[in-house]
Amino acid sequence: MLSVGEALARVLDATPVLGPERVPLLDALGRVAAEDVVSRRAVPAAANSAMDGYAVRAADVAAAPVRLRVVAAVAAGTVCDTPVVAGTAVKLFTGSVIPPGADAVVKVEATEAQDGAVLVREAVRPGANVRAAGEDVAPGAVVVRRGTTLEPADLGVLASVGRATVLVHRRPRVVVVPTGAELVELDQEPGPGQVVNSNAVALAAAVRAAGVEPVVLPIVHDRLDDVRARIAEAADADVVLTSGGVSVGDLDFVKAALDGLGVERLFWQVAQKPGRPLTFGRRGGRLFFGLPGNPVSALVCFWVYARPALRRLAGHRRLHLPVVDARLAAPVRKAAGLTEFVRVALAETAAGWVATAAPSQGSGVLTALAAGAGLLVGPAPLRELPGGKSYPVIVPAASGLEREDAAPLGSGVQI
Repeated sequence: MLSVGEALARVLDATPVLGPERVPLLDALGRVAAEDVVSRRAVPAAANSAMDGYAVRAADVAAAPVRLRVVAAVAAGTVCDTPVVAGTAVKLFTGSVIPPGADAVVKVEATEAQDGAVLVREAVRPGANVRAAGEDVAPGAVVVRRGTTLEPADLGVLASVGRATVLVHRRPRVVVVPTGAELVELDQEPGPGQVVNSNAVALAAAVRAAGVEPVVLPIVHDRLDDVRARIAEAADADVVLTSGGVSVGDLDFVKAALDGLGVERLFWQVAQKPGRPLTFGRRGGRLFFGLPGNPVSALVCFWVYARPALRRLAGHRRLHLPVVDARLAAPVRKAAGLTEFVRVALAETAAGWVATAAPSQGSGVLTALAAGAGLLVGPAPLRELPGGKSYPVIVPAASGLEREDAAPLGSGVQI
């Protein structure tokens, strides 16, 4: 049976980076740039005023207060050809182009308008309150580098240099296939022995949280031909996520269905808890994850294996959820020989993070993963995790915890 680290390595070794596509700027938010973008223009294109005020020669106001004759007024978006010469000033507004001859701007609060003139009460140095041409972007500058995850400011910069579109890595297409005769859809009342199809909702939400829009297919019941047909329906996607049917029961047909569709099985079963009955394979460049049916197991396996694959497909460099070191509040018994992902509540104290194990660690207790819980990584050789020691904790609900000091899973974390 593979270790977690070995299984993760096989997943990432099998995962390509998807090719590029050109998209409008607003569709590029959160996408990964597939090209260096070089500006062909300066931003700003000309020196302009950083505030409302008056364009002056700094030498003329060195002995302020002084009175200067106002020879023009320049609104933003217009250009004044009247030069500023000794003893004169031009009224400006924020963004107005600096007229010829001026080398500084006096803010309006330091002036007093008079009949056809302005009283300047403060001296300014050359360059004061002037945005130089090319101060933000110089011609020929690389404004976005390949591999950058595009944020709102990046899109603003691209717009400022006249780029209406940008080349980005294609987002993977992901299909979720829920399996199980016991499942009913959300709008149905479960009868005896039935459960609501919560896995499909949780997995689809996890896919979306990774920056990808999923497609969820209807429930398929435990019949080999039906399971094979439903996976075949999904098989044109870049990633297929099945839920359930991957263990050794008489009605676990996912592995056989994948085999029948020509999917190369790269592993089945991982030395971990929860989530040992996990299978992974590929056909061409398409990836197939047979996730366990227990809700906690399905999410844990998605976060540890499928999410990094989705991120790599989309061109991201940061593949893994953040990991923080946390001190375990009390001892926890665990399964020997298995890496155990212990569900913990995290609390930040003056001395650092503290992890408290959830009362129930059952693979069907989904509430143990709610409310921002973390996954404490319990090393495989140990039978008990001593209290008071620090362990790495994966933080799936990463909001507010995307910290520079949080190491990614697989980078110094023993798995």
